Amino acid sequence: MGRLTLVTGGARSGKSSYAEQQIGRGCENIAYIATARALDAEMEDRVARHRLQRPATWQTFEEPLQPSLIIHDHKEHYDGFLLDCLTVLTTNIILQDSAIDWEQPTVASMAQIEQQVLKEIDALLATHKLYAGHLFAVTNEVGLGIVPGTPLARFFRDCSGRVNQRMAAAADEVVLVVSGIPVQVKGGGVCV
Repeated sequence: MGRLTLVTGGARSGKSSYAEQQIGRGCENIAYIATARALDAEMEDRVARHRLQRPATWQTFEEPLQPSLIIHDHKEHYDGFLLDCLTVLTTNIILQDSAIDWEQPTVASMAQIEQQVLKEIDALLATHKLYAGHLFAVTNEVGLGIVPGTPLARFFRDCSGRVNQRMAAAADEVVLVVSGIPVQVKGGGVCV
């Protein structure tokens, strides 16, 4: 089994840049797994900025729903995978079913969606156990603010929190990036 590093932080905290720097220092053949979908001009701009900041030699895979399959299918070819990000993956799975009434969602429908999200997280962790390289997973810390005002936003916050807890429990190392400064939360890796 390889190594798992979870990099978390707030929006625009520098977590993706930190993960890119760290994986670039320790791995030679790197695959980047992008979960974002460029559905509007703002996301197109974000995706373009992320592409510009990583080396052209990295292989990019775009997989919004099942990044575990990318690792499973390509684990022999790369000594490092960078998954960016778990929060967007969670959003993609949550919004996959357009029939959900997010003004008044049922407890049963939210439980079913959360199980779908956690099923993919469990698949990632199971696939990682079969991988000899280093997996970096980037996520957002979304639970430090006020209680969101809508059912969808509260569910997203709660589900993301459970995803982060599950990943952090399995990770060898957890790094919180605050204003561009990495803070070691778990593990003995070096923060630069």
